[in-house]
Amino acid sequence: MKQLFLTSEVSLVAKDISKKIKTRSGNLKTAYITTPLEKGHEQDDLMWHEQNKETMKEVGFDIFEYTITSKNLQDLERDLSDVDVIYVEGGSLVHMLNQSRLSGFDNFIKKFTESGNPYIGTSTGSFIVAPDTEAGLSLENYIEDNFNTKGIGLVNFLVMPHWGTNDFKNHYKTMPETMYQTKTPMIILSDNQYVWVKDNSFEIIVV
Repeated sequence: MKQLFLTSEVSLVAKDISKKIKTRSGNLKTAYITTPLEKGHEQDDLMWHEQNKETMKEVGFDIFEYTITSKNLQDLERDLSDVDVIYVEGGSLVHMLNQSRLSGFDNFIKKFTESGNPYIGTSTGSFIVAPDTEAGLSLENYIEDNFNTKGIGLVNFLVMPHWGTNDFKNHYKTMPETMYQTKTPMIILSDNQYVWVKDNSFEIIVV
């Protein structure tokens, strides 16, 4: 069964996810993908990232940090062959998708989830699984010219995170035209909500 947990802020929902997630081994060895933090956040206070890590540890996820940058598909298959869960952190949508294509992570994660292994994403980690991410660029602080907005396509909708937070208030004020024109269905999430994907259906969970 496909299992995706698409969050806005994982630290607020990790405990609930830990009760629902199922792995083949019964363990929660988790590759914590930090690649999105490599661009656009060099000068930022990453307290939210530290909080995400600590919360996931507290609720039982056995995490190790990993970047897909400068990797290839053979590296990913070797390094991630024994993990139970893959988690992708928030940060730069543009950088994460570019590195996904360069490394082969886009193909790797499709096979990983099709085999029933769980995937968890926060913010950017939730963006990238959409068929197209154009509307999500309105929340992005790192942009490259001629960026290909095509997502990995694990689901047929785009999660728009951080609704109702002060940090993203101004971003949402300036994005109505982009949101209105997109052909990709959107789910707007507050930080205490997540989308639980089970095969071809999903449920919005409020914690």
